[in-house]
Amino acid sequence: MKKLIRYGKTLVLVMAITVVVALLLLLPTTRAEPLDTYHSSWHLVRAMGDEDGASFAAVYDLTGVGTTNGDFASMDSGSVVSGGPFHIATMNSEFGEGYSHGSKWMFSICGKNYNAKDDTFSYTVVGWAKTNGMLQEICSGTGALGTQAVVTYPDGTDALGELVSETSVAYTHASTKFTVTNEGFDGVVAGMLARITGTGYTNEIIDITTVTDSNNIVVNVSSSSTNGTDSTVQINPAFWADTVVVTDLTRWPLDVGGDGANPQVYNSTNNEVAFLVLDLTGLEYIQFIIYGADAATGEQSGDIRVYGRRF
Repeated sequence: MKKLIRYGKTLVLVMAITVVVALLLLLPTTRAEPLDTYHSSWHLVRAMGDEDGASFAAVYDLTGVGTTNGDFASMDSGSVVSGGPFHIATMNSEFGEGYSHGSKWMFSICGKNYNAKDDTFSYTVVGWAKTNGMLQEICSGTGALGTQAVVTYPDGTDALGELVSETSVAYTHASTKFTVTNEGFDGVVAGMLARITGTGYTNEIIDITTVTDSNNIVVNVSSSSTNGTDSTVQINPAFWADTVVVTDLTRWPLDVGGDGANPQVYNSTNNEVAFLVLDLTGLEYIQFIIYGADAATGEQSGDIRVYGRRF
């Protein structure tokens, strides 16, 4: 009899647990989407602008004097938009991505050829750890812009025709001259690149050979033998850097992943998009210091932007 009672109690307990489990399974549940740490979005690491200074030392003086020494307090307090450092957040609510401080990141640099093709720039990448950490130079180097145009910046804004964007431009075939009547070519100089679209053209992004005045430019365009009035002229489109050179590999020899020396450069000099890959483990802030990129100086590019993503 006692065994039967015990058996009955056990059976009732099992049935009660089964009912509870069934009810829990029937309750509506919400599941959070997993954080996408593999398909990372591009982040604006440096907002568009010319050089930060004539040299790295003009931005951060590491000689022990002055007010721009490399301690944490001397870190630029501005946001990326105003030229300040980029914060490697542990969670980016805008893109729904989670990632740890540091680890490997890849960067691409773009800018504008204000003088001619292959305009150049110089850079130094620096970083800081948590509060009271010192500035650490990660790497320095140079670069040059290629001919792969930035159609849309990774943060979504238009990259074509930021200096000039004229529609219904008249084209005279005999002189390869484009004419507007509103001084729309003001600020354009010979050597810049223009994106030309219209009837019969076989080239799109091409050289401006002569600037007659603010109404007339001559472009090295191949077209049909007819004149036209339907051309669109966009100047100055942005281009991705196709050449990135690291001039000092000893400042940041970290290689946490065991897959090669740090830093690394991919696809350089291929006239496409060059990538700089850095292992930023242990750092919370990074900053690209740009110099040798004054648009008013020949051979130097301008309006440099830097984008980065988890590698």
